[in-house]
Amino acid sequence: MAIKTTTNATPESYGPGTHVEESFSPLPEECRRLLRLFAARTPGFTKDEALLNGVQFHGDDLPCIPGPIKSQAVTAVLHAMVGIVGLEILHLRGTTNSTITHVDTNHAGLYPATPALVHVDGQTGPAIIKLPTVPQWDKDRQSNSSLVYRATAIYETAEKGVWYQLHGSLDSWKMLALLGISRSLDSGINTDDAAYDLIQQRVRTYRALEIEQLMLQNGLSGNIVHSPQDWLNTEMGKSLARHPLINYSHQLACPALPPATFTTATDKRPLAGVKVVELTRIIAGAAAGAALASMGAEVIRVNSSKLKDYTPAQPSSLMAGKTTIDLNLDEPDHHAKLIALFEQADVILQGYRLGSFKRRGFGLDAALEMANKRGKGIVYVDENCYGPDGYYAERPGWQQVADAAAGSSYIMGQAFGCPPGQGVLPSLPISDMSTGILTALTIMCAIRDRARCGGSYHGHAALTGYNMATLDPEVGLYQRDTVQKIQDKYQFAPWSSDIHVAPLYYQILEAWGQKSDLIKNEKYYVHFSDSVFGNDLRVLAPIIRYHEEKITPKWTSPPVPFCHHKYRSFSAQ
Repeated sequence: MAIKTTTNATPESYGPGTHVEESFSPLPEECRRLLRLFAARTPGFTKDEALLNGVQFHGDDLPCIPGPIKSQAVTAVLHAMVGIVGLEILHLRGTTNSTITHVDTNHAGLYPATPALVHVDGQTGPAIIKLPTVPQWDKDRQSNSSLVYRATAIYETAEKGVWYQLHGSLDSWKMLALLGISRSLDSGINTDDAAYDLIQQRVRTYRALEIEQLMLQNGLSGNIVHSPQDWLNTEMGKSLARHPLINYSHQLACPALPPATFTTATDKRPLAGVKVVELTRIIAGAAAGAALASMGAEVIRVNSSKLKDYTPAQPSSLMAGKTTIDLNLDEPDHHAKLIALFEQADVILQGYRLGSFKRRGFGLDAALEMANKRGKGIVYVDENCYGPDGYYAERPGWQQVADAAAGSSYIMGQAFGCPPGQGVLPSLPISDMSTGILTALTIMCAIRDRARCGGSYHGHAALTGYNMATLDPEVGLYQRDTVQKIQDKYQFAPWSSDIHVAPLYYQILEAWGQKSDLIKNEKYYVHFSDSVFGNDLRVLAPIIRYHEEKITPKWTSPPVPFCHHKYRSFSAQ
């Protein structure tokens, strides 16, 4: 049965450019509607009714994520689309003729909390980071400096009602120094509130565009807190709006290359035998690599031990199913080793600043040239904050920055009753994790098309693009009474513009643990007994389930730390 792909919406209930649904639909039912919407908007996505109707959403009627944004539903739909493309690939391989994909919407609600949903030998929460088996990759963030901690927060500018998302990124002191806050002040700041007050004093001396320009000129992250309409009125918003959410293309300027055949494997998962080089940091790219690994791909993640990275990712399912190696591209022999991996790869996923790998000789053009020489197409996908073009395309960005840019933080502030313009961080790194599954979907669509049509493909996934999709008028926002029902059920602790993402994680998890069985229900998790982190490692399991166990996504090896393995080539197939 066809599901309608439009919704009657009331404009501007949460500010300019916002649209609210007229009536609430239970979450599984809403997912079915949104699946049709996103499928219709995705060039080349299947119109096969058996596959679309074969998606079985099931779970609670009410979302478990606070706020009016339908992030849980959209995340569930993106997983369902990955499941559909996985089945298309399995059909091409002759492995199955099944059309059934199961998506538990409760499980999808847990997905944005993946980095925090870790148990090691009975321990969980912040204690995990202090385990001797978890290497520290950012000493500044472990320094207990309140100024470093509050370097990432939302602050009001000199213009009343105009707020700015500061982000300390991986060098908080560089950003703070630009605001006139030196390390010498650190010893005199004894509380997080005092740090926030000091930074707020400095930010309030700048107009919004002044601090934006200051960060931009110095290569730093941050963004004005826009309403959805204000963002769409910017040239950068217009640039990103021109691209579809699932954004990839056949590289027609290249010589014709034959369809890529799948290798015969005992592993019956969709991507068995597919070789992926993952060049990413922090969360979104790592989430994409983990999803591909669960689908059967051989994923080699390349880190540099000389660079900071997001320590909590390591024990979580973000690092499951991967080989992780250490390469420093400033060393010629390491440079050559990465080239050797490229020559064997089916997929190159890079999540660093757009253009940075091109300057080192690893960009799209180099990958396409390599693919042409070997006579087999390549899939090359960029993941970043702002998109593939426009004046912010090469700017660094994070989840919080994308939330501020697109309007998600603005909407959360309105949902919390804040004055217009004040931003409040969404409850979890939703855009990070959901852009991860979006990136995996983009890659899988390209792998499918490479097998059908041949050639090479280039794709792009952006954090801000994901946010824009969730705020689309046809997606709609939840009414305020629905938001209140979610709050009544879970009793989430309040938060405001000063909160850091880490404690917010644990506030949400605490509410889930006290008011539901989401944290305790073992069906959402997988255990590893052979982990380097401990004898019993429990992490969030893959969300997609198929009708047959042999083809269902799973990880065949536990999470490992960054740079854990010695360099190796891909397995011979």
